[in-house]
Amino acid sequence: MPLEAIAINRLDAPLIKKPARDNELAERLAALYDSDETQPSGAEVLRLVEQGFSRGQYLYVGMFNDKPIAAVACFDDGQTNAKRLQYLTVHPENRKRAIDAKFIKLVYDAEVKKGVREFVPADDAIHRIMSEYELLRIKD
Repeated sequence: MPLEAIAINRLDAPLIKKPARDNELAERLAALYDSDETQPSGAEVLRLVEQGFSRGQYLYVGMFNDKPIAAVACFDDGQTNAKRLQYLTVHPENRKRAIDAKFIKLVYDAEVKKGVREFVPADDAIHRIMSEYELLRIKD
């Protein structure tokens, strides 16, 4: 099964086909962020993301073989048509394998289909990827 980028707006979204326990998705996402020294703690990121859910924001989750291996928050400031991408993380076993770039491209494609024309990368890794692949703004 190929990598998928799935937008969720709640941490109990049914992404895992056969969860072993309640809240498994949230636990796995928290562990993913906790394993990434470039990001705040999993609890902190998920708290911020949950606050965003109440305002219509999304968390894109990269699923592979029924497990979350990547995540990035997609925020809308409500004032422009730009989306802010922040808190990119990738599972430790998949780092340095260009999964981050492929995942950002999947998120980009999904948001462009929704009519987004501009992106604001909120951290260096996302900015590097989006600049390198010319994904910051849709070409008219």
